[in-house]
Amino acid sequence: MLSKFITLIIILLLMPNFGCMKNEKPPAPGIVATFEGGQISRKEVEDYLNKLVKGADPDAVRQLRRKDVYKSIVSTLALDYMIQEKIKEKKLDKKENVKHVMKHISEEMNIDELHSRAHKGGIKVSETDIRRYYEDNRKQYEGTSLIEVKEEIRNILQAEKENDYFRNYMDELKKNAVITREYRLLKVPEPTEPEMRLYYEENRKTFGSPEKPFPEVKDQIMESLRKEKEKKWFEQNRSRTLFTIHGKRYTAGEFYQELGELPLPEQERFQGFEGLKTLMDRMIERLLVVEDTYDQMLNTENREEIKHVRDDILKQLLHQEEVDDKVEISDEEIKTYYDSHKKELAEPPQVKISYIRIYGGQTADEKERAEENVKEAYNKLKLGFWKKGEPFEKVALEYSEDPETARKGGEIDGWISESSNLFEEIATHIFHENVLSLSAREISPPFYFQGSYYIVKVRKRKEPRPLSFEEAREQIKAELSAKKHEELTYKMGQTLLEKANLVIYDEEIESMLKEEK
Repeated sequence: MLSKFITLIIILLLMPNFGCMKNEKPPAPGIVATFEGGQISRKEVEDYLNKLVKGADPDAVRQLRRKDVYKSIVSTLALDYMIQEKIKEKKLDKKENVKHVMKHISEEMNIDELHSRAHKGGIKVSETDIRRYYEDNRKQYEGTSLIEVKEEIRNILQAEKENDYFRNYMDELKKNAVITREYRLLKVPEPTEPEMRLYYEENRKTFGSPEKPFPEVKDQIMESLRKEKEKKWFEQNRSRTLFTIHGKRYTAGEFYQELGELPLPEQERFQGFEGLKTLMDRMIERLLVVEDTYDQMLNTENREEIKHVRDDILKQLLHQEEVDDKVEISDEEIKTYYDSHKKELAEPPQVKISYIRIYGGQTADEKERAEENVKEAYNKLKLGFWKKGEPFEKVALEYSEDPETARKGGEIDGWISESSNLFEEIATHIFHENVLSLSAREISPPFYFQGSYYIVKVRKRKEPRPLSFEEAREQIKAELSAKKHEELTYKMGQTLLEKANLVIYDEEIESMLKEEK
């Protein structure tokens, strides 16, 4: 939790602060800042901070009670307002894809709420139900008490009741619904033999070299042509009514759009006339449920949550247009970076190792015993003026407390190297620091890592290898893209805040800090 707040402080302090500090009085009591089109109150700053520190320990919270942090929070709030204004200016909320996505999200949230209410209301498993099930299935639970299997039985009965509840619920919705269906619009014409042979002749080169005969690729051609004909069919019939629910029409075009938004494995499940019929029936069931959630006013109860989701989507879309779509890295930039960073662009060293592992223990006695054992093992391995060190394999077998590797003389498979994943590398840094600098056949002094003592022998070593331009290209592109993305994000925030003409009132922030002491 503490590290989370240290990160948070760094982020807040990096926020551009364009507020001009004023000694004059704010325009009204409790106003911390003003900007073009609005003002920020003490309450807004306090609410924002309370959300950040919710559930944190007091020491972490105290780290945020600072003037520079408060100023950054004010800048964040002003920036958020300017982003909303930019979204309105660009009319992003009017875009059809946004409306479509929000329609689905709103529906999902309403269905989730309906599901939650069902659990709180009609779907309950009583103690009597559990006992009766246990008695009826004595043979299955022979040798186990009711207490031991109680939760297992509860889950079984819960699933059964849930299935029954929603089956009855759907039956009731269908019984009271007025639905028409035009299944014939789902009958996409199948590819004919002449069409497949023509496709084969026109695309011979795509079937390998030497060319495969028609019978071998017939199924492949059938699949390709089926998709083409399906797309063309639904395009031709896109405005025609596929089904209606209570008089509201849904077109073949809307249906095909829904099909295209499914994950590929799901799309494959609904191939052919029968598959498309199944999908249409499922869509009708879903729309009946959605309609019922609106009848129950669930969308009104979820309104605030839906608004937050909508705001987040619009911000992401603005970021996409203003930042993501403008991140372009040329081959020339990549080459220039490669030429000036050749020394750093290398495959890190790799080693194959054997190790002796001795657990550090929990108590003082266990730790003392572990330290004695690791020293004793290391002394047996050390070369002396009058003595030859014992074989590593023998000492590992005698001392290592890792049974799987000990019986192989401490040997572990695979090459060890620094990770490109930052978090993995942080977690394993101490181990790599003690191992990757060793030469082949060299043995490390004992070191402590994640609760155990280690002695490591390097069996084989690969030295760092410079990467060619082609090998480094994607790595460089990713690094330059991340840097440009960061620069454009900062620039967007800077431009919006400059436009805001933000004024922060020093007196109000200092007053807030005094009151919180």
